[in-house]
Amino acid sequence: MNWILKVKTKFVEKVKQTFKRDRPSKADQASSAWINCPGCNKMKLRDDLKKNFNVCECSHHFDLDPKILFTELLFDDGEWERIPCPPADPDPLNFKIGETKYIDKYNANVKKTNQDSAILAGLGKVNGLNIVAFGYNFAFGGSAMTPRENEQLLSGIQKALEEKVDGVISIYQSGGMSVATNIHGLSSMPKQMFAMRELRKAGIVTIGILEAKITGGTFCNTYSNDFLFSTNPGNQSQLFAGKRVSASVNKGQALPENFGVSSSLQELGMIDGVFESRIEIRERITSLIRVLLKKSEKEVKAESTSNVKVDIPASNAS
Repeated sequence: MNWILKVKTKFVEKVKQTFKRDRPSKADQASSAWINCPGCNKMKLRDDLKKNFNVCECSHHFDLDPKILFTELLFDDGEWERIPCPPADPDPLNFKIGETKYIDKYNANVKKTNQDSAILAGLGKVNGLNIVAFGYNFAFGGSAMTPRENEQLLSGIQKALEEKVDGVISIYQSGGMSVATNIHGLSSMPKQMFAMRELRKAGIVTIGILEAKITGGTFCNTYSNDFLFSTNPGNQSQLFAGKRVSASVNKGQALPENFGVSSSLQELGMIDGVFESRIEIRERITSLIRVLLKKSEKEVKAESTSNVKVDIPASNAS
């Protein structure tokens, strides 16, 4: 009977090798025309998702590049001024694990995203209102906050104060402070909070908008805003610590099904409201700012027109 068992084992191994499928690498998945939606568990064409700003029919929100968000979804006619990122060392500790240097990973993200930091800052008009917007790019190392990201925020806030804008909009998505920067990263939190206070003193409305995956110290700083919203009722991982970490702290105790979900945060009063989709951002924020500043749409358009410079020919000058 031993020879029968050997033949059987050999046959099974041959079948396994014949039908074995290697799991696609991250590079293969990124270059594929298709992507699996975790919301409805269906395969979706990336091009179809792009037409709807990476929002699936089931309402699941995929990550969206802030440059696309600014140009195609937020600013009037897609026109906005990029606020430069001041020079700042994102790796003050020369951190590395084994032979892998943190600065090399950071620079790779700079090249991949064409951004100087994980945060993109822009100035422009949104429905006629003067707005400074911050967009967190999760493709940039999970938008981990280093001293460079902090300086980008401070420079954008300074620009808002100088231009006396109507509002500052922050669209958050981040895993928190970079562990590679240690105290240097943590010290940025109070700086951001003080800067946000200056906006409030100047009468500039600040609105924070949460995408999925916003945790750690960055999540704490979202409460520096006058108002806080989420882009979608089903957004997850919107707390200081996600489900896995929180469960381990609670010694494996089961957490509520809606733990860290935006609809739950609204019910608990932790955020002011939830949009149905990120596509609503533009209209919802401008409506709120107009009410707070007591500006009608007509007044906003009039102000916008009055700021346009017109060259008068010399022959017509009195």
